[in-house]
Amino acid sequence: MRGQDQAILHEVLRRSDGFGHREHLELAWRYLDVHDFSQAADTMGEAIRQVAAAHGQHAKYHHTITRAWARCVAVHQERWPGDTFTEFLDHNPQLLDSALLSHFYSPERLRTSLARESYVEPDLRPLPSLDQ
Repeated sequence: MRGQDQAILHEVLRRSDGFGHREHLELAWRYLDVHDFSQAADTMGEAIRQVAAAHGQHAKYHHTITRAWARCVAVHQERWPGDTFTEFLDHNPQLLDSALLSHFYSPERLRTSLARESYVEPDLRPLPSLDQ
């Protein structure tokens, strides 16, 4: 990860008591501010893997979930942006619902090793499209 990306990760971690759902959303939001979607999603994945490895939790990383959340944040950022992360969440409180992906993915689909290791498309309904 580049220095700027590393600095963003450390800033998000420094301000929180853990690395939960809200921090994952902020990481996506921050990376989308400096990268296009594909690069932001890749960088977010690297950051999450780095944090998981630092805590001996390599198996916690899930590629499809990471990429799908990055997409949800990107779509909401395009349609209902905010100047700050708090303002962004005020415009998009539904993103705080960690079960949001269940509208798009069945639990069976997300439990597969393929979904954990690489991106798989949703099986219930497509994710919203990016304008980019």
